[in-house]
Amino acid sequence: MSDAENRAESEDHQKRNDDPEHGDHSEGDTERPINFEWTPELVKIGTSRGSIHPSLGPIEEHNGFRIFKYRFGMTLPDPADTRECLRWAGLSDKKIIEVEQKFNELYPDYQGPRCGYAEKHHRTGYTEIIFPKVEKMLDMFIQGMHDDDEEVEETHKAFIEKGIRLGLRLEFAIFCGLHKDDPRAIENPYLFEKDWFWMGPASIMTDTLLLFWRGVEKCMVSKLLYDGKAFTCDGAWVVREGETIDQAKARVDDREHERLREEAQKEYEAERAREKERLEKLCAEEDAIWAEQDSQAEMLKPTNHRQSCSAEG
Repeated sequence: MSDAENRAESEDHQKRNDDPEHGDHSEGDTERPINFEWTPELVKIGTSRGSIHPSLGPIEEHNGFRIFKYRFGMTLPDPADTRECLRWAGLSDKKIIEVEQKFNELYPDYQGPRCGYAEKHHRTGYTEIIFPKVEKMLDMFIQGMHDDDEEVEETHKAFIEKGIRLGLRLEFAIFCGLHKDDPRAIENPYLFEKDWFWMGPASIMTDTLLLFWRGVEKCMVSKLLYDGKAFTCDGAWVVREGETIDQAKARVDDREHERLREEAQKEYEAERAREKERLEKLCAEEDAIWAEQDSQAEMLKPTNHRQSCSAEG
């Protein structure tokens, strides 16, 4: 498929996603019964084994690897528009509002980059561009899926409908189940009939949702590079507001690399210390509970003995 054909199909696919009949069943997801049915378009997406991205459309492959790269005219979400990004990540409009409200309650003083993206420096010296607020809200959504303990009938239809109720857009919810013509179902009938259901919809979608978002994220970073808003040098770096790309490259010299690497190492060690402290506190609380229970059990033993002796007398 040529770039022009691929771009046209991708844009047409995104337009179909915006059509409530095909895509976002966000209004009244929990208020009205859901009766999911496979359509030819959904079958095409669901059985593509990832070669058709629910938001991006057909993905180019080279030597067996999928290429997530921006091409001129390609439609992508605005990094500064968190709601739009979450929609491309697979959340329904209604769920986006819920997650946004919860995020604002938990982080009322959150100060993220206005542009929506930032650098993340690793202790290995590698630097990448991330979308911190979107990723934080995605993590909240995924945690919310796991907090839902409703029993689900072990059918692919029921699993997909549960995904919709959890707040997934239809093109993403289909990955909670399998279509009978999916290559995996044909190769392994037992997977289709039984083995698929050993995990719930939330567990199935955790890695899947993040994997799909990574595809969108890579295309967005690629567009930043294309637009001259970022550059590569042992990873990807942001061109700051008011900087030219040459000034940005000059800023990121060996000393800056080393300084940021050391900062990342310190933050890593601090995070490990915080996690160790959290676990020690948790263990201490559990030990205190067990000690209290043991103490109460010991106090009851003599009492029971005296009552028994009195009864015998």
